[in-house]
Amino acid sequence: MAISSEEDESQSMAGDRPEPAPRGRRGGAAPHSESESPVVRAGERLVHRIEALVEEIARLRADNDELRQQVRDAVAMFDRASSAVGEPRPRRRRRTAESTVLAAAPAAPARRRRPRGRAVKGRATPPEVTTEVVRAVIAKLGQGTAAEIASEITRAGVKVSGRAVRFLAERAGAETFRGDDGQRRYRL
Repeated sequence: MAISSEEDESQSMAGDRPEPAPRGRRGGAAPHSESESPVVRAGERLVHRIEALVEEIARLRADNDELRQQVRDAVAMFDRASSAVGEPRPRRRRRTAESTVLAAAPAAPARRRRPRGRAVKGRATPPEVTTEVVRAVIAKLGQGTAAEIASEITRAGVKVSGRAVRFLAERAGAETFRGDDGQRRYRL
């Protein structure tokens, strides 16, 4: 192997310094010399600790493999025993969160829960407001927006929304068109 000129110069500058004897990792450690830096010693200690951890992990993996084999054997033994008895093996079923809570609190009476979602508000349109009422108001006004028709019905004594009027006006047979202002208007 050829030595570069830089390496040649560094070797000639170093002179005839004796090289420290190589120390084995696993064998006994050579006594620390005063020329060895604390960083090197700390690095060697770290290497020894890492090697010990690697060995421990290997031991734990072997133990884990052995335990897994024991569990497989036990499950196989239970399967053989249950098939010898002749009873079908019980199905495993995961509990839902609700059944877990109910099982934990047996003192609570069983209640049926409604599914979550929008709450039912009941009828939004008052029963007094029918398609005939909306038709009569449209005939009285000639034409109007849903808000105008709703305010006329509300003045008569029954509070109703424009949304309900739109629904009822379409079913009452009112003609829908866009006014000059761009709003939806109803007429008969």
